[in-house]
Amino acid sequence: MESNSIDQTVPLAVPILKKRGRYSWLWAVTALCGLLSLVLFVRSYQNEGELIHIEFEEGHGLQPGEALRYRGIDVGRVEKIVLGASFMGESSSGESSPRDTTPKIHVSVRLNSSARRVVTDGTSFWIVRPIVSFDTVGGLDTIVGPKYIAMEPGPADKYSVKRFQGLESAPPIRPKEGAVEFILDSPKRYGLDSGTPILHRGFHVGDVLSVTLASDARSVLVRCAIDPEYHELVRTNSKFWLRSGWRVNLGITGLKLEADSLSQVLYGGIEFATPDSKGKVVGTGARFVLHEQPDDDWGDWKPSLPYGAIWDKLQRQSPVSYRTSLVWKQTSFGFAVTKQKLGWGLLLDDGTLMCREDFATLSKSAIEKTGQLEVAGVSQATFEPIEAIALSDGSKVLRIQLSAQPSIAEPLLDSRQFLRPIDGDPGEILIIGSETDGSVLVDSNRFSKTDRGLQLDDSFQLAGELDGAPVVDVGQGRWLGVVRKGPRGWLIAIR
Repeated sequence: MESNSIDQTVPLAVPILKKRGRYSWLWAVTALCGLLSLVLFVRSYQNEGELIHIEFEEGHGLQPGEALRYRGIDVGRVEKIVLGASFMGESSSGESSPRDTTPKIHVSVRLNSSARRVVTDGTSFWIVRPIVSFDTVGGLDTIVGPKYIAMEPGPADKYSVKRFQGLESAPPIRPKEGAVEFILDSPKRYGLDSGTPILHRGFHVGDVLSVTLASDARSVLVRCAIDPEYHELVRTNSKFWLRSGWRVNLGITGLKLEADSLSQVLYGGIEFATPDSKGKVVGTGARFVLHEQPDDDWGDWKPSLPYGAIWDKLQRQSPVSYRTSLVWKQTSFGFAVTKQKLGWGLLLDDGTLMCREDFATLSKSAIEKTGQLEVAGVSQATFEPIEAIALSDGSKVLRIQLSAQPSIAEPLLDSRQFLRPIDGDPGEILIIGSETDGSVLVDSNRFSKTDRGLQLDDSFQLAGELDGAPVVDVGQGRWLGVVRKGPRGWLIAIR
């Protein structure tokens, strides 16, 4: 009985088997978190941007945390500003060369990750701050806002560097790619400086790049640049003069004061104009005289000067008009005399010439078989018309089959496309001279439609030699009619 009681009081050991893999997922989560942390660290390092160092002569109150800006956009942030010896004299091997021992302002800037590719060797940096003097006004936005560092990228093909020499002020204006540069010869400086605007009819079309004294000290040389979209406005006979931002006129109605924009009031400007008998478009290297005041008639010049996209289109697509000469003999007081009539014509790819009817019609008193029609230097013994096209003023344009084809360099007009009717009302039109630069562009607000054609404004002046010249619609590149001088002024006779 005792042994049984003892057996009942002693507990029995029950073995518990360990389950395999119960905690293995914790190690996987730990490894994943470690990998994620590494990725976030690498990405944070990459997004932090590179640190560059800029050396300035003066700090001008710049503080850590202020921005590095390019074209008004923040591309970096100032991290540290310290005073130290100049580092710009160090060689690539780290050895020091003789240099200025005056302490400099060292500014460390952390770039945005996207900005490193524009910071190359030759990049310019300067501290933007308020500047008000007799010849300079700038940085006014920093009067109420923080100062900042501005930059101008260097050449894209230059290598990347980390140390730069800062400028004390903004660098001279760099001309736009494709701009035309020329020199104005002036007797005095007249307060001109880099950034002075160049104006045409009050529009800003270029800038002064620099002002220097001539090598012989007899004049001042003003280097200018016209923006590429406006360079066709400057011709060989253009005139340049000083323009003040203020203009005072005293008349019978009293004193009249006019002012331009604030920048022109502060800086003034240079104005230019071109005579109605416009010259050729100039290229880089041209020279002009800068006048202190314009002549009285310069403001009255109103030439047609295609520019920008319109000029490019005319250069590529404008047809060429050729001078025609109709010569014949007729009897006068018993003698045979030679008569001549000059006109304009268009050559088409089907071997025909288009010209006004009277340019290819012999006088009734002409001696038989004495007529000759000369086109582009080639005489035509026979010039019978194959088609007559009526115009809105009652005149006609003839299509003449040429017996001898002129040898010309320009491509002939596609007759099927060029003679198609105009769709809708005409827009800008071109009166075609002997070449594109001798042609006249007419804006759509310069003419009105009448029952006789398109009547040009009374103020619109054309050279008398353009009477009878062909006219095309610029937008559609199709023939529109011819220009005629009548008792009411210039008229475009349309088909």
